[in-house]
Amino acid sequence: MTAADLLAVVMVIGLTAYALTGGADFGGGVWDLLARGRDAADQRRLVSAALGPVWEANHVWLIFVIVMMFSGFPAAFGIVGSTLEIPLICALAGIVLRGAAYVYRAYGAGAAGPDHWWGHVFAISSAITPVALGVCGAALATGDVTEGDALAPVTSAFGIVCGVFTLAVTAFLAAVYLCRDAASSPETEHLVPGFRRRALGGAVVSGLLAAALLPLLWSEAPVVAERFAERSVPFVVISALGGIASLVALWQHRFTAARITAGAAVAGVLWGWAAAQYPDLVVGRATVDSAAAPEANIVAMLIAVACGLVVLIPSLWMLFRLFANPEVKS
Repeated sequence: MTAADLLAVVMVIGLTAYALTGGADFGGGVWDLLARGRDAADQRRLVSAALGPVWEANHVWLIFVIVMMFSGFPAAFGIVGSTLEIPLICALAGIVLRGAAYVYRAYGAGAAGPDHWWGHVFAISSAITPVALGVCGAALATGDVTEGDALAPVTSAFGIVCGVFTLAVTAFLAAVYLCRDAASSPETEHLVPGFRRRALGGAVVSGLLAAALLPLLWSEAPVVAERFAERSVPFVVISALGGIASLVALWQHRFTAARITAGAAVAGVLWGWAAAQYPDLVVGRATVDSAAAPEANIVAMLIAVACGLVVLIPSLWMLFRLFANPEVKS
């Protein structure tokens, strides 16, 4: 394994961390948008409490991946930045508007609370970003990144279905996480059945969309599809077993186990795509070797990443522990 290969693996690990943390946050915004009925206000309060003051910290993983790609694979970064501007701008706009709306809703809406229009901005922005990131992933797999045709990635059937699939997966993950949060307090226990139904429904929708993606993968991304059949079956098995196990755990009200298995299901999807994508960063345009910076630069980046993680991981663990367990603060 070369230094460039190792950096690519570290990038996939960073994407996995972002999917399991930031992805769940985006999914929480989806359920905020879809909250209905007499418990709608309680559902939105639970979503807001689950995000808490630490949700922006999850974006550190996205920054982590972007910096590694910029420094380690500058040629690929240039291609992505110059051809996927529309979905990337949409993703960035969603992140920025979501953060601003969350704060304004929490501290500036006053008595209007979650039903204030800032709440709707927060919820809609939460849905935009995962769709846009899913479209970007589809474009990398198809190589549909021609300069001067910025609309191509956002108009292809494969790109659209990938975007919706990404949204469904984040919604599923968030619902599973929220089941445990709701069950942790007598004041929110009445919300468990609703989020449990949402989690089960999210799993079914995600499975149907995954099935719909397979023929599109073969027709629009044949290079990746061929590798997928050769390399990604173990990851598909992990994802399928994780999804089934999470459904069983949800049915049995074992929400901690459901979180773990749902995470494995989502990680399996991401790893399967990464295995099929390799060695291409952008199919037909850039590979790990052709886009790599000089080896000395990549080695320096790996050392910097290792040193940074020594600081980052304990800091994030302490941050989440403090806000997930209020009694620790005292």
